[in-house]
Amino acid sequence: MKKILLALTALAALSLGAFAQDMESFNEIPLTKEGSKIETDLGFAFPMYFGASTLAGATYKGEWAVAEKMIPGFQEMQIPKNFVYGLDMVSLNFGMDEAPLKVSLSLRWTFMDFTFKNPANTFREVNHTYIPYAIGLETASYDGKKSKIHANYLGVPLRIKYKIGDGFVYAGASAELLISGYTKYKKPKVRTTNSGIFSPFRATLEAGFGYEGLGFFVLYGLTPLFPAGLSDARTLSFGLVLGI
Repeated sequence: MKKILLALTALAALSLGAFAQDMESFNEIPLTKEGSKIETDLGFAFPMYFGASTLAGATYKGEWAVAEKMIPGFQEMQIPKNFVYGLDMVSLNFGMDEAPLKVSLSLRWTFMDFTFKNPANTFREVNHTYIPYAIGLETASYDGKKSKIHANYLGVPLRIKYKIGDGFVYAGASAELLISGYTKYKKPKVRTTNSGIFSPFRATLEAGFGYEGLGFFVLYGLTPLFPAGLSDARTLSFGLVLGI
């Protein structure tokens, strides 16, 4: 899945480079009459975000605190392999003619992969609580190369963008709902739906800058990634943004 997303991102980057000068007209459908003080348009399938994530404030509570004593550092992740991908599927954009300040309200899908630093670790549900689990206990043939947890979110970001010449800076916040979550490892390849690992809701802050549709973003999770009774870990994501 990640390889497909990377290929799509590379293709989008090439397309964006070819159409950078005409990006606004390419991606915007006007919704207001000519001469209106506030201009509104509808955008599709941009911006696109891709990068990496880390966990901040990874403290443990309840049963996870007990598990941490048995498996020290079980929640540690590999930052370069914590892949994040986001796509604003549709957005409403507001602004005044020739004014540098724009506001947008979007619908965004976010895909997040977190790779355990210790590939022997995963999570399993025990008495309605997800606890650390050693993969070797269930399969002696596991090669120990890769173990991940994955989450899909649907969110509504609100952003303010300020244009400076051909460049821009922006800041925003979003509310997101968990659509699905699962654990996976290979080899052998095993994928298990485990949405209860993650908090069902998260709020985020984001900021970034760029030039002619290409930029950099930072996104911080205000709410814990995992259930609040188990861990306080927040996400800090960063990477490239296309088409904003």
